[in-house]
Amino acid sequence: MPETFLFFQDLGLALLMGGLIGLERERNHGQTEPVHAFGGLRTMALVSLYGFLAYRLFFDHLFLFVLFTAAYFSLVIASYVISSLQNKNLGATTELAGFFVYMIGLLVGRGGVGELYATVITLVLVLILYFKQPLHRFAHRLGKTELYDTLKFIAVVFVILPLLPNRSYGPLDIFNPYEVWFVVVLICSISFASYVGIKLLGPKKGIGLGGFLGGLISSTAVTLSFSALSKKSQKLVNPFIFGLLLAASAMFIRVLFTVLVLHPALLEQLLIPLLAMTLCGFALATYFWFQKKEPFSDVLSLQELPLKSPFQLSTAIQFALIFSVLLFASKFAAVSFGELGLYLTAFFSGTFDVDAITVSMTHLAQDGSISNSMAAMGVLIVVMTNTLSKGFIALFLASRQVGLRVLLSMILVVLVGWASALIPVSYGAFAL
Repeated sequence: MPETFLFFQDLGLALLMGGLIGLERERNHGQTEPVHAFGGLRTMALVSLYGFLAYRLFFDHLFLFVLFTAAYFSLVIASYVISSLQNKNLGATTELAGFFVYMIGLLVGRGGVGELYATVITLVLVLILYFKQPLHRFAHRLGKTELYDTLKFIAVVFVILPLLPNRSYGPLDIFNPYEVWFVVVLICSISFASYVGIKLLGPKKGIGLGGFLGGLISSTAVTLSFSALSKKSQKLVNPFIFGLLLAASAMFIRVLFTVLVLHPALLEQLLIPLLAMTLCGFALATYFWFQKKEPFSDVLSLQELPLKSPFQLSTAIQFALIFSVLLFASKFAAVSFGELGLYLTAFFSGTFDVDAITVSMTHLAQDGSISNSMAAMGVLIVVMTNTLSKGFIALFLASRQVGLRVLLSMILVVLVGWASALIPVSYGAFAL
């Protein structure tokens, strides 16, 4: 490809990325900051172009490159000083965005992997700028305890995790401190992302949203909460069924993501059954959505959906202990009693927990202690047992109409999972 063509292609990319950020800023200025004149569509496009040309023309001439960079930084600082004198309440978001746009132009000018970095930074920057109000609402909704737990956990992750020994200890060489804590970080991170989603979108987004995002954190907690609520509000039937089925379906997605991160080879056996159960759960939830005769509740509060911050150290340590115990129990059962012992461990563990036993099976398959087929069967037993367990929780704790329909729906989801698991291995499923 001619060098001239590549130059104009990169030049257009720099203009596009800068213009995209400038478009968001101009839209925001027109709504909330009429006094602010810096950082519109044309300005940001020119800033990105300026950075692109500064790299391409002057990067090999350090003095000129520093001179052009300093000139731009001086312009931005002067713009902020003048604007802040006119409006004392003006923030520095647009000026900071201008610095990033200049760096985006530099990265595009660098070419190669720099273009990928520039694209990612552009997307992240646009998202941060666009979601101004939701981010502010999230900051106000975040309690002191949650903030403290999060900061404490992050500190422990970045200080403790790199220092933990990455070797096996104990009977059967089953306990690896680094791997155990890494799994804790992974599971808590998935939960925290969903928790942030609920906080960002607010507590009054209805049973469906609470059910799905809550299910990514703890589908059992959602089942207990919604079941109790349905007994208090017996006029609402289909909305609670809808939320409960979404929570159960979210659990399958969570398991798939966990397996994908820890041991992707298991996806060949698990992808079709877990996707089939997910789609079946969504289909049943959709059916009850269209069958509703009562209005869907939009006043579900976080107090009614009692999900604690997943980044509490006590919760993380508790999960680490449960995971270690189940990991030892699973390997001991497999060594002492073969497949039957492993599957019985999965069955009994699955009645009250999914994450710890799923990760245990995945870990044993990864280090070669059990075959991928045994691990996949164990994971299927875990998720199906847990699904049925949530059905019986709803049957006994929810209103009669909600509980019976949820149990029958959960049974159907499990049957669909088993049926899809019978598809031959050649099609990427799990052959029983």
